[in-house]
Amino acid sequence: MTSTLDTLLTEREKDLHLGILDEGAKREIRRATLTAVCVPGYQVPFGSREMPVARGWGSGGLQVTLGVIGADDTVKVIDQGDDAGVNATNLRRMIAATTGCAGTADTREATIVQTRHRVPEERLREGQVLVLQVPVPEPLRGVEKSVVECARMHAEGDYSAMWVSLYEDLVRNGMITRTTGYPVLVGGRYVLATTPIPRWDVPRLHESEHLSLFGAGREKRIYAIPPHTDVRPLTFDDVPFEVEHAPGARCVLCGSDDVFLVEAGTTGAYACSDTEWCARVREGDADTEAHHARAPLHLLPDPSARLRAPATTTARPGRPRPVLPEGQDWALRVDGLGKVFGPGAADAVPGTGPEHGTAISPATGAIVAAWDVSFDVAPGEALGVIGESGSGKSTVLGCVIGDEQATTGAVRLAALDEGRTDLLTLPGDARRRLRVDSMAVVHQNPAAGLDLRVTAGGNIAERLTAAGWRSYHDIRRRAAELLDRVEVPLTRMDDPVRTFSGGMRQRVQIAKALATEPPVLLLDEPTTGLDASVAAGVLDLLRGLLAERDIAAVVVSHDFAVIEALTDRTLVMQLGRVVERGLTDQLFHDPHHPYTQRLVAAARR
Repeated sequence: MTSTLDTLLTEREKDLHLGILDEGAKREIRRATLTAVCVPGYQVPFGSREMPVARGWGSGGLQVTLGVIGADDTVKVIDQGDDAGVNATNLRRMIAATTGCAGTADTREATIVQTRHRVPEERLREGQVLVLQVPVPEPLRGVEKSVVECARMHAEGDYSAMWVSLYEDLVRNGMITRTTGYPVLVGGRYVLATTPIPRWDVPRLHESEHLSLFGAGREKRIYAIPPHTDVRPLTFDDVPFEVEHAPGARCVLCGSDDVFLVEAGTTGAYACSDTEWCARVREGDADTEAHHARAPLHLLPDPSARLRAPATTTARPGRPRPVLPEGQDWALRVDGLGKVFGPGAADAVPGTGPEHGTAISPATGAIVAAWDVSFDVAPGEALGVIGESGSGKSTVLGCVIGDEQATTGAVRLAALDEGRTDLLTLPGDARRRLRVDSMAVVHQNPAAGLDLRVTAGGNIAERLTAAGWRSYHDIRRRAAELLDRVEVPLTRMDDPVRTFSGGMRQRVQIAKALATEPPVLLLDEPTTGLDASVAAGVLDLLRGLLAERDIAAVVVSHDFAVIEALTDRTLVMQLGRVVERGLTDQLFHDPHHPYTQRLVAAARR
């Protein structure tokens, strides 16, 4: 009876081989795998249909294994650390039967090890391949839901949100509690999640002799860690990375205390997660001395070191404040800026503007939102840009920031190449990097500049980690200093910003904008939507901050009272054009243009 059943199963497995992974799918997987090996840590998409396998078998890992295995290989399959379970046994048998390779339960004999949870306790050597099946390959999934935004963050190496998640974990728990899927930086470039392997195994990926391949079937992604690749767990310089450990725990079967242990069912009892290693230790067929030497025992938890502030503060990263070239007295300069929404570019401009009473081009139907706008701002000076809705002031600010692509003109920062480079010629990622420590923005709606799910300190930590700060305690001190300066109670530092009032959110946004001491600050309607008393407090705060710091500020508002309170000089815009400019006090007390006169009259009511 058993012989007949074995024959039937073998025939069934051969039939499955024809439908599980055809040669075209194998080629697709191999191409993706080669790319992944060439770009360590990068998630390579591949085209392949879902595999008709049992739930829990891990189609991603199985696809990779079947794509790279050959008849001369020997395969070992681990399921949750066990290679004798039903899933592991059936997978090993199916792989061997459908490819002609040999199967084994001995890590030393295997050329390919497919696993769902563990890196074997036995050290993998050169020439061996570790295939890990991945349920959720995107390490940013927990901090960013947009697939497009995740792709941008990977492309630009922008992992500040991941650092903030670690910061928040430390704030809440006094330690980083993340276990499986701990994020690592591969080759100093890409962050990846280490699948559902425990933290105990993370150090084994660093400079390993073997090749690690990660396959996510549902997500259709493959990524790799080639041999001898630098793999570092994300952790703050002053908060050590730790592996799982229960003090005094030993395996109840083999007595090992230098392995990854799991609860053995009996209260307080533990056993080796890697059942093969445990059996070999009991049989005396394991090099326990070599294993002990490479076990991550130096990474065992040390509660006293987790949040112990260093005796000295590390040097703060970031760029030094630029020294203006001789004869140059501006920090920000805008020349002939123009923005046309629609066809025609410069050909759309005739027939538009205040003298024609419209921003809509009679020739092309395009909207000339701004045209021929020029100004500069000196360090320590605040420039106002005022106008009603539709005047073009917010469009000008959007072009300076990089949220809008200007049709014509030039924007220069003294902090960048001493003002020689036109920001409008830079790619989007370079423009975004400038917002970290060269040009900060305070938005009208605080939700545009803050993550409302994150604490006040965490929002400031986002800006600081993006600028390269890696000391948890330095970040905490800097966040507390800034929040205190903007009069946010330090008792609220670790509260989510969503619990704050509108005025307090705006104060947190101002603190975040100033975190890296940018030489240029752009404020877009900073008090709109706030109650009068709250707005007055924010204006007092901004006035004091601008007076004490050598910052060049541009303040955009429709409210002349805001412009009068904060700025030294002002541009007045109407229908996309600058209709008047001068000292703010002069414009307020002696406006010449009829449009400016109406704005001043409205402010005096």
